[in-house]
Amino acid sequence: MTTETAPPPFDRERALIDVARVIVASALTIGSVLLTAFGFVERVVGIERIATERRFALLALMPGAAALAFLASGRALGALYDVSVPPRDIGLIRRALLRFTDVSGAYGLFAVVISALVAVAAFIAVALVLNLGWLLLASLAGALAFCVALSGMLMRYTPRRRLIDFALAICIVLTMVIDQLF
Repeated sequence: MTTETAPPPFDRERALIDVARVIVASALTIGSVLLTAFGFVERVVGIERIATERRFALLALMPGAAALAFLASGRALGALYDVSVPPRDIGLIRRALLRFTDVSGAYGLFAVVISALVAVAAFIAVALVLNLGWLLLASLAGALAFCVALSGMLMRYTPRRRLIDFALAICIVLTMVIDQLF
């Protein structure tokens, strides 16, 4: 007869870390593939034709989808940090600066790179909706997306942060929908 052994205890934090790592890697890969493919096709077709001709409408969705993938990667990375590093009882700005410099600056650099990718993808998505006529507005949208993405990774989870993240995701989706409708 064999005796049954109890399964090892479930480590919730370890499981969350593993899931977050998979999400970060997957979302970065998907976003990178979408943005790279868009870049290749844009070089062949031209950004003006993508922005104005209806037959390239699905191609125009790629930067917005890449922005959402990068945003998901950033949020998963922020969650990974929240689980890995205990909260500090300090002010908001100091906490963000400490979080930015943690892990010898690697997390901060990664946060800036992901935020820049969100900004570039949001800029391209808005520029395509506006048919390249209002690049200043598209630049403003990209800068705002950068700030929201970066602050989301540098601040701990709060209901306000969730609302800001949700608003950015809705804006990106609405931009993609408007681009398809008009």
